[in-house]
Amino acid sequence: MRNHSSTISKGIDWSLIWIYLALVLIGLSAIFAATYQEGDPFLQSLLAFKTDYSKQFYFLLIALVLGFFILLTDSKFYPATSNFWYAVGIILLLLVFPFHSRIKGTESIIRIGAFNFQPAEFCKLFVALALAKYLSRPETNFNLPRSQFIAACLVIFPAGLAILQSETGLALVYFSFFMVMYREGLPSVIPTLAISLALLIIASILIPPNILAFILTGIAILL
Repeated sequence: MRNHSSTISKGIDWSLIWIYLALVLIGLSAIFAATYQEGDPFLQSLLAFKTDYSKQFYFLLIALVLGFFILLTDSKFYPATSNFWYAVGIILLLLVFPFHSRIKGTESIIRIGAFNFQPAEFCKLFVALALAKYLSRPETNFNLPRSQFIAACLVIFPAGLAILQSETGLALVYFSFFMVMYREGLPSVIPTLAISLALLIIASILIPPNILAFILTGIAILL
């Protein structure tokens, strides 16, 4: 039993685990402070699954249980099934268009009973798995344009679907995968273009169109 326990915990970065738990608890405390109604019984409202902080609390418990089972799973399972999960993620992103529900101003959520499901959030994990598997293949050579193109497509396609769902913030997270590819040998011009596109997306959100057009025209003249 002792050997099995040590095998499960072997290789775990406990400092990272504690940082993760601290950030989650800070977020949960912030949600609680912003939404708690004075006079509500604390324990009852926390367990009722009706308030935002109650739902976040249950999500934390689910994440801890899933994390434990992930530790018990053979590590070979993830590269073996990464392409399958990537396909599942793309299908879920496509299902958003005919089956989405408008919730709090966003139309990228699928409602399943009382549960709200945002495929673009889950697909980030699937993209990370698929990209990691592709980069770890012996035949992947990042000096070849073909390898660069395939890796970029793995990221750009779900990012494009997220943009079409008006989730530009999530799309920026997808574009961060280009930094991983840059570390593997991607030419610097491609991450530069990706960062420029990300900045343009942010600017289009924060800056009025007329002012943004004026700024871009000035930059074009200077270049």
